[in-house]
Amino acid sequence: MTEAWRDRVWELPPLILHPFHHDADLEKLVESSRFSLYVSGLLELQGDRESLEASLLAGRYVEFRMVCCVGKDVLRWMKQCADFARREESLAGSGICEQSFSDLVVHRAPAPVAERFHSWGVMQYERLLVRAIGLNAVFPHPPEHSVLSPGFLADYYSYAESLFACYQERVTFTRIDSGSFRFSLYTSQEYSQILETGFQKE
Repeated sequence: MTEAWRDRVWELPPLILHPFHHDADLEKLVESSRFSLYVSGLLELQGDRESLEASLLAGRYVEFRMVCCVGKDVLRWMKQCADFARREESLAGSGICEQSFSDLVVHRAPAPVAERFHSWGVMQYERLLVRAIGLNAVFPHPPEHSVLSPGFLADYYSYAESLFACYQERVTFTRIDSGSFRFSLYTSQEYSQILETGFQKE
């Protein structure tokens, strides 16, 4: 029998992502990309290999920190959604929890959300979210560069994807889809402007 809560559409809190970048970090990402091209044979070696490897790890750390920050926003949203589900009489006891919402945003996001990611140039947003959720489940605050091993940093995305799988398998959860649960995606700046406009109208 179909659960009664599936017969209506539930409006979830918006997912709000904060921007994270500065010029120094972008320079490290460029150096990291240069080393990756060298390893692939697409760029001649300029400078010693040790310096380029250090640049790679510096760039990987910038990526790692950025992904952790995205994860912080996504997990905050998942907790808000889970709290909403617990408070709604029709949803309480349905097995809907944080993992339900991580599964939703990664695998069954509403079409407008996917389109927003694409408009930002994030074509494989599912991978970004998987890694962000996986990392933040372990690192709610990005640790210092020196705490992380070079091997972990060089291949952090593989570890992050495994962490996401572990996070999802920790509990039994009810799968939901965008036909029953809708939400919007904003940058923090966009959402602040929406709030300001609303206040001005009151």
